[in-house]
Amino acid sequence: MDWLQGYEDELRLVFEECRCAIAAFPEPVNARGLAYLDQFNALQPDSHKNYICYLLPFWLQDSCRLSPDTARRMSAGNVFFMLYFFLQDDLMDNPGASAAQELPLANLLYAEFLMLYLPLFPAGSPFWSCFHRYMAEWAYSVSREAGSDYYLNDRIRIAHKASPLKLSSTAALLLADQSSLIAESEEMLHHVLLTLQMADDYEDWEQDLEDGSYNCLLSLVCSSTGLARPELAPAAVRHFIYTLGGLQGYADTAEASHSRLEGFALQAPHLLSFHLGLAENLRQIADGIEAEKQLLQGGGLGYWLSRHSNLS
Repeated sequence: MDWLQGYEDELRLVFEECRCAIAAFPEPVNARGLAYLDQFNALQPDSHKNYICYLLPFWLQDSCRLSPDTARRMSAGNVFFMLYFFLQDDLMDNPGASAAQELPLANLLYAEFLMLYLPLFPAGSPFWSCFHRYMAEWAYSVSREAGSDYYLNDRIRIAHKASPLKLSSTAALLLADQSSLIAESEEMLHHVLLTLQMADDYEDWEQDLEDGSYNCLLSLVCSSTGLARPELAPAAVRHFIYTLGGLQGYADTAEASHSRLEGFALQAPHLLSFHLGLAENLRQIADGIEAEKQLLQGGGLGYWLSRHSNLS
């Protein structure tokens, strides 16, 4: 993974800085904050990884001529902002979540983000108008997701659920006096974030089906089979994936996004490498299913299809 190699030491410094800042929060919020940080620490073996959030400033460091200190500052700011939005997601998705416990921590994390980014941009900087726009995109997207089918009808809204991530690429370009590339960087990130969500949704479709959460793959299954979401059962999803070869079209979408990324002028090779890994993984999964079906042609095929169609 060339997009990760060489950045481990930087990530160690970033997460140590975040840990020190959160440890200084008042009790008992600091303990809750440190435990939450550990859930997403890139250096913890069992943590949830959000590499694009941590690494995007470093991926743009050379092309935007960022100093190491500035890249680390932006990465740490991204970590605080990421945790802030994940806490918002927890509150929206989990009726049992405690607002009294989550909101004090969320607001302290938000303040830490601001403390890191405010010195970089004066009040009149276009950074803050972009900040407002990205926040509005996020709010619109998450508030309408339940009643919309973004994957079929408005895919940019899937990327907008992570719109605040664009702050670091916009910040890097503004600091490099390359504001003319902001719109292009936004579009590039839209493609990457869509594919990232598609990859996550393939991994999570069973849990999302059980929870009733929106899922790109489940949207495709409903569209292809004519089944409404409340009618969708695990067996129907498996039939779509394993019998109908439904992941082929899913992987095609990711590969089409990569073809578009290769046509942009902004030099971000690590971002493209990260996206290529996502697209190739989806293609390998889809092709692997089809290859296994070919190997099992004949007597074994009926058993294989029966096994995957009837699992629930």
